[in-house]
Amino acid sequence: MKRRSSGLKRIARENLDGQWGLAVAANLTAILVVTAALAPFYSLQYLSGGGKVQTIAYEIALSILLAVMMVLQCGVLRLHLSFARKEPAGLKMLFDEFTREPQRYITLYLVALWINIFCMIPGEICIYVGITSGASLAYAIGGVLCLAGIVVLLPYVLRYSMAALLLVDDCQMEVLEALKKSRELMEGNRRRLFTLCLSFLGWNVLGILSCGIGMLWIVPYMEQTLVTFYRELIGELEPSVCYRR
Repeated sequence: MKRRSSGLKRIARENLDGQWGLAVAANLTAILVVTAALAPFYSLQYLSGGGKVQTIAYEIALSILLAVMMVLQCGVLRLHLSFARKEPAGLKMLFDEFTREPQRYITLYLVALWINIFCMIPGEICIYVGITSGASLAYAIGGVLCLAGIVVLLPYVLRYSMAALLLVDDCQMEVLEALKKSRELMEGNRRRLFTLCLSFLGWNVLGILSCGIGMLWIVPYMEQTLVTFYRELIGELEPSVCYRR
């Protein structure tokens, strides 16, 4: 049964009933952990006036912490799966993912990063040349190439959007298997997910207008809706299905 966006969002709100505080705390914890770890490197770079050594150290730290953030975000997804399945949930889940083959999440992050770079780097190079040289033509070409890169990137994002949830849901699954399974699940469902994401556009605008404060609740809402979409794809929302872990 393919539900409309409104139906998926209704189920997501029901799953979050009584869990909003924990959902907000989970995202805040992930952000604060990474921000606190990155702060010393940023401070050194700032105080050095952009010194070469300090900048390199900052870039290395940022790369490592983005990978750490990926693992923490997978912990957030596990938390939302637990909400949806009415299983015990706690903040400890964020850090438990570091004991469940975390290299799988990091590998998936690297794959996504390289796909993004491949699609966007031509436009970004042209924009950089335009800014540094003052060549308006290069800047305009860069803008067109970036838009083209987004158009090329979007189908890949949608096709492999379930990979992280598949890895979280099965600690034995490898990255290539998750990518293949995601592609199979999303066959005929990419437009539905795109429409579902667009349905949050108004909420995101409101979150931005609230100086970001509203995003504390909007992001968990989006995450739980994505989890609900995933559960529908694997047939877990059908009345006849009784989930057992």
